[in-house]
Amino acid sequence: MADDYYMHNNVSNSDDSESELNLSTPELKGYLSKWTNYIHGWQPRFIVLKDGTLSYYKSEQDSDFGCRGAISLQKATIKSHEFDECRFDVSIGQNVWYLRAENPEDKRNWIEVLQSYKTDYPETVSLRRHGSTISLQSNTLSTASGSSLKRVSRGLREKMHEIETYRDILYGQIETLQRYFDVLHQKNEDNTPLDLGDGLRPIDFKGEAITFRETTAGVITTLQHCLDIISQKEESFKKKLDREVDRRKKAEEQYRICKEELSKNRNSTIPGPDLEEGPHSTIPEDEFFDAVETGLDKIEEDRQ
Repeated sequence: MADDYYMHNNVSNSDDSESELNLSTPELKGYLSKWTNYIHGWQPRFIVLKDGTLSYYKSEQDSDFGCRGAISLQKATIKSHEFDECRFDVSIGQNVWYLRAENPEDKRNWIEVLQSYKTDYPETVSLRRHGSTISLQSNTLSTASGSSLKRVSRGLREKMHEIETYRDILYGQIETLQRYFDVLHQKNEDNTPLDLGDGLRPIDFKGEAITFRETTAGVITTLQHCLDIISQKEESFKKKLDREVDRRKKAEEQYRICKEELSKNRNSTIPGPDLEEGPHSTIPEDEFFDAVETGLDKIEEDRQ
């Protein structure tokens, strides 16, 4: 009976992308039956998939006046019905769209395209086109920050080793120069000290070298002290991060338990087509057959 609702299904490739990332993504649009409520049941709705957003309109002509609803596919769950070969559901949290295609082939086509959006479409694309608030944002706490701290600390230690290497090279050069000046001093020991002009006199190179050694040693010591402080801060940040990760895991576990409980009670708390039809129907069999007989009697009366 749902087949009478369909008008057409149209699949097209759209080169015009409204995304800031200038992506060329497929666009899917067409008529599907959507479960509305117990009074009206399945009704034809014009469904449009574009820019990672699934939206629906009462008809194609109404698409210029704004959508009736929209769902971001990035966090949506797409599930094929276990009994109805033409039906599939799209849900975010407690918001569920029950959809039915004209035939199993159309259903597979829709599901494949919807799943490809979830896999390939970037996370930065959201419901900006329709301004819908039906979306879930996951602000994940990653342990990457901890590894980043370790990389920074390791990099600082490597630089410290480089500085110490340069210091050793300088010490070697100083010793070479010291030996050279010692030889010059011995040769010029009995002569008059050199007059360099402007009141300059030869310096005590050995004393200056000792001072230079002490200065560089002080620099190295200070840098090492800074590195120790950074390491202490790193340990403090790491402990804080570990505590946050533990809290995150506990929160995720609580969320998983609540989600499972809600999922168990969904059939009784969320009205849907499964309560009227299929193996999970809550309508008693005698009431169902009475309704069928009443419907047949009414059809017979109309014919007469």
